[in-house]
Amino acid sequence: MEYGITGRVAIVTGGSRGVGRACAMALAREGARVCICARRPGPLEETAEEIRRETGAEVLAISADMEQPDDIKRMVAQVAEHFGRIDILVNNAANFAYGEDLGIGDDAWAHHFNVKFFGYLRALREVVPHMQRNHWGRIVNIGGGAARQVTGMGTSGPNNAAIVNMTKIMSDSLAKDGITANVVHPGAADSDRRALQIEFRAQTRGISLEEAEREIDANVPPIGRKVLSADSANMVVFLASEAAAAVTGQTISVDGGANRAVFY
Repeated sequence: MEYGITGRVAIVTGGSRGVGRACAMALAREGARVCICARRPGPLEETAEEIRRETGAEVLAISADMEQPDDIKRMVAQVAEHFGRIDILVNNAANFAYGEDLGIGDDAWAHHFNVKFFGYLRALREVVPHMQRNHWGRIVNIGGGAARQVTGMGTSGPNNAAIVNMTKIMSDSLAKDGITANVVHPGAADSDRRALQIEFRAQTRGISLEEAEREIDANVPPIGRKVLSADSANMVVFLASEAAAAVTGQTISVDGGANRAVFY
């Protein structure tokens, strides 16, 4: 299938590992020129070199903290200057605050929302004008299944639910400019948060880390295998493609059928 993104310029935030890394790799394989950004320069450049080596794509690595508006402005300006355009934004950078109910403090709530929700929003503000000039753009915000199914795992659910709502608002206002905006809820077993999920389950259930890991691994989704970051990346590539021109304002779970809710 020809996705029509050869030569397009994509920014992937939180692109040095996990789902972000997989998205950047998949977009590069389809011929996109990619900028990955993350806070730590070392792992960021290692990932950029890996993508260059495996795909032959042009990859720009920029260290930026999505909690800092000036960092985001600088990063987007560098991408626009280097590539001359910006076509695709994959918002993925996040942190996590695990805890139970009222035990999570204000600082943890504020930090998570500032990095993820407001980080996504700030990136959109900077990137959208570049897309509007070309009357073409693809925005994919990486959320999380806790937006749809309460897990009791800290701040993720409310944060991701807010991202879904914001994305729908953006999709309506940007449709006239040829820009789509969608959310992907990944169900990746190899995500950055796996270690935190194991630790949280062990603490809340009073079991060992080994037992918690076995319990998590026992929950195989209906497709009969673990869902990986690459699965979510494949959906991101589709949503970034010409083929998905009529798909906007949607939230799609890539979880192997694990979520049991029905949405109309």
